[in-house]
This record gives sequence, structure tokens and C-alpha cells, in this order.
Amino acid sequence: MNNDIFKTVTVEQFKEYFFRDFSFLPLYVEGQTYWNGDVVYYVNNFYKSLIDDNTTSPDNSENWQKVKGNINDYVQDKDIERAMTQALSTANARFGIDNDDKIMIYLHLVAFYLQMDLNTASSGGGFVGITTSKSVGDVSEGYTIPQWVTENPVFSIFTQNGFGLKYLSLILPYISCPILFSRGGTTIG
Repeated sequence: MNNDIFKTVTVEQFKEYFFRDFSFLPLYVEGQTYWNGDVVYYVNNFYKSLIDDNTTSPDNSENWQKVKGNINDYVQDKDIERAMTQALSTANARFGIDNDDKIMIYLHLVAFYLQMDLNTASSGGGFVGITTSKSVGDVSEGYTIPQWVTENPVFSIFTQNGFGLKYLSLILPYISCPILFSRGGTTIG
């Protein structure tokens, strides 16, 4: 099946779908209203709005103040583009009922690769697996991943982060192979 549908997906679609899941670089948008304390990235610098209802450009020093910031603390468009390229190599257009469903599943695959890249970068290139238990003070949390997933050479890679596990849950109906038995007979004597 042809994966061309995935090539139509944009960085903006990804950002809109995962608006709460990643800290995207807060690029300045002309014409948008900003509020006191909002921080934007504009012409290679970060700026903080000094007023409410701010519609001026960050080069207006009365309404904006240049502040310290690091673009590497944010997910940038080029990070998403790289993850999209990686996801294209494993995406399958057979997963999904219609184009919207196929794109939603693909976006989860992109998020998996993006989170994997971010985890790898923050660990200095070392392996970072999924947390199976954690505790803070008297509160602890634990969960496990089914053995059939962790021992499968194809599926186990997706256990490295929550987006991969979500991707697996979305494609499971398409990779399951139901076996049906029915009572039958023969006409041969």
C-alpha cells in the first residue's frame, strides 16, 4: 500500500495534535495577542512581553524585553521533521480505516520517534528505556508491559516511551489475526 498520504502531514498538524505533550519553541506569530510574561522566540533571541494585550513586534523595546533562553530546551520544527522522516520508514498505510485514522496513527509513530530522539539526546546518546516503577516519598507507581510485547523483536522497540505504547495499541486491531472455527460437513460419501 502506498505511504504517500504520510508525506502530506505537516509540522503544524503535529503541533496541533500534540499541543499538550511537547514544549514547542514559542515562535513569535505576527498579529497574535501576547500577555504580560509571555515569552517568544524572534530573530534568534527570546523576548518577554512587558504588557497585556500586546500585538507589537518583539523589536519594540517598550513592550518587549530580551531575555535569556536556549532553543535546545524546546522542540523545534527540524526535530519534528527528522522524526517524520524516521517514521516514514516504518509507517504502514494499512493501519487505519480512513485517511484521518491513518494520519492519527502515523502522528503517534512520529511522536514515538521524536520522544526517542529527545530521550537519547538528553542521556548523552545512551539507552533510555521506559520506566516500570517509580516512587517519591511514600507514593509509588509501577506497571509492566506484557511479555509478548517485550520479547517480540518488532514490538519491543515501541516500549521505550508512552507514544510507542500508544502506537502499538492503535495498530493492534490491524495486526491481530483472529482464527474462527465453524462446524462443517462434507458432501463426499
